[in-house]
Amino acid sequence: MALIGATAALLALASVAQCEETKSPFQRFAERCLEHGPRYDQTVALARESGWPDLADDMTMGIQPLGEPATFQGWLVNSDGTSPFEAVVVARGAVGPKTVESCTMAFAGTDAAAFERSFASTGAAGASGEQKGQGRVRKFFTIEREGVKEALTLDLPIVASVVAEQQIEN
Repeated sequence: MALIGATAALLALASVAQCEETKSPFQRFAERCLEHGPRYDQTVALARESGWPDLADDMTMGIQPLGEPATFQGWLVNSDGTSPFEAVVVARGAVGPKTVESCTMAFAGTDAAAFERSFASTGAAGASGEQKGQGRVRKFFTIEREGVKEALTLDLPIVASVVAEQQIEN
């Protein structure tokens, strides 16, 4: 009986991992950062539960969108060595008088055009500008959710960020 229970548990874990692998990078970004906005504390808890290894501070600072965050953390999501680079970075800081949080994901080996099409197809984000630089294009979008504006940035190749005013949960 114990062997059957252990086998069932292993199969359940394998199916969860396989389900995660079949999700597109955009779907993973949407689940972790976009659907509920940036959630600093919840993402830190998820990273600890998942055992994600820390991302080096210089890489984390290079990915996060806030100029000078009060606090930031980053993790390598898939450290198995066989999957392309994927990182999650959260930060908390101030923009003017408001405390904001950001959630950013960076991907390697991802189809940037498909990611952007998925991003645009949500229909929730309105384009608000574009900036071209050496080897990359930065596109800006805004979302208004429950009266709170969120700024979204899409750097191509793929770094996607959401910045929103910190929401205090009761």
